[in-house]
Amino acid sequence: MDYFEGLPIQQSLGIKISDKDDFATFEVGRNANTIKALTSALDNQSNEFFFVFGPSGCGKTHLLKALFQKYNANLSDCLMLDCNLLKQLGAMALEVNIPKVVLLDNVDIIAGDEDLELGLFGFFNRWYDKGTGTLIMTSQKSFDQIGFIKKDLNTRLSSGVSLSLDYLNEEECVEALLKRSKARFVNLPKRTVEFLVRHCNHDMRSLLKVMDKLENAQIEHTHELTIPFVKKILNLN
Repeated sequence: MDYFEGLPIQQSLGIKISDKDDFATFEVGRNANTIKALTSALDNQSNEFFFVFGPSGCGKTHLLKALFQKYNANLSDCLMLDCNLLKQLGAMALEVNIPKVVLLDNVDIIAGDEDLELGLFGFFNRWYDKGTGTLIMTSQKSFDQIGFIKKDLNTRLSSGVSLSLDYLNEEECVEALLKRSKARFVNLPKRTVEFLVRHCNHDMRSLLKVMDKLENAQIEHTHELTIPFVKKILNLN
């Protein structure tokens, strides 16, 4: 007998509650020292440059969004920019007045594009010459491993405080998913979350995609997210 036979089916509208990428849904885990260094700098409005690196899915973008939400209310002079957008907007997007706080995500993505590299190089120099404010950049690679054409850019990125961001361990992933499910008002039992984390990697981006799929399945089948139900949805033995 098919597992879903007899279950009511509803059409998912493809609409879900947007995740709040703030500190309420951010699991610090083993990254406490990194988070403390960044929040302390922003609390004190320090003139410092931080280079944060870590693998895809470890929470870099979530961290920057959380910092932006936390401090933008107090420091209206705050800019956050995903460098993926620079490929669409061009280097002119960096020709802006330097605010008190600058958060640049995925700076390694522009490696190999000479115009964008020159734009970032000029932006960094203008920030440095200003002598005030906090600059935070993120990358999947450490500053010395990014394949910039302009090697002076590697040197500039080596001049700040280099901090790593690591994947969460199994217990921390469970806590992170429970925070997300609570923020989404999704009833995801802890036993089910523990099962998911054991059968998936610790890449939060991948885990959140799984959560999206389960949330839609829960709506379509009006079924609780039990472990047997999850196994069927994800084709797990």
